[in-house]
Amino acid sequence: MSMKLMILGLLLEKDRHPYEIRLTMVGRNWNYAFRLRDGSLYYAVDQLREHGLIEAVHTVPVPGEHRPDKTIYRITHAGRQEFDRLMYAQLEQPSYPHHPMMLAMPFLRHADQARVAEIAARQLAACEERIATLEAVLEAKDKRLPSSSQRNIRGMLALGIAERDWLRTVIDEARSGAYDEERTDDGEWVRKTRPTDDQHE
Repeated sequence: MSMKLMILGLLLEKDRHPYEIRLTMVGRNWNYAFRLRDGSLYYAVDQLREHGLIEAVHTVPVPGEHRPDKTIYRITHAGRQEFDRLMYAQLEQPSYPHHPMMLAMPFLRHADQARVAEIAARQLAACEERIATLEAVLEAKDKRLPSSSQRNIRGMLALGIAERDWLRTVIDEARSGAYDEERTDDGEWVRKTRPTDDQHE
């Protein structure tokens, strides 16, 4: 649903071909908030066209052998109605906090704690890079963005900062062995006891 919404929304601005739609999404940094896949984009374009929600305006020849022409699309009246439906439905979607690591978090007691810390550190580096990019976008384009786009980027920044703080805690706890736990006879989770050097001797 979200891919169709973004395509229809961009075609409300002006007629575009699919590759230009993709470039616009990336140029507006939407790839930091949504997973953009070329296959999903072109499939969504095909679906929208087949259902009469967009239509071809004209084609632009592309120089070179065996290169298909670019088809320019525009949104139809039915497409505008579908855009409204998708937009309000998207606004109603419930939010579920989710980070890819969260699915594995309940099982970290079975993991190599040092490796968990290393992976979380790589996630942190990627997160900090996203934050820096979004801050640079706001600084460079702030007054040239619609207020809703500014709020969208600021929302992504706020989530990124929360993710950064969470990852820093995960790294510290993994390095300290906080997740290396076992259940007691009373049903409580406690950190595993490790043999000391004296016990080994």
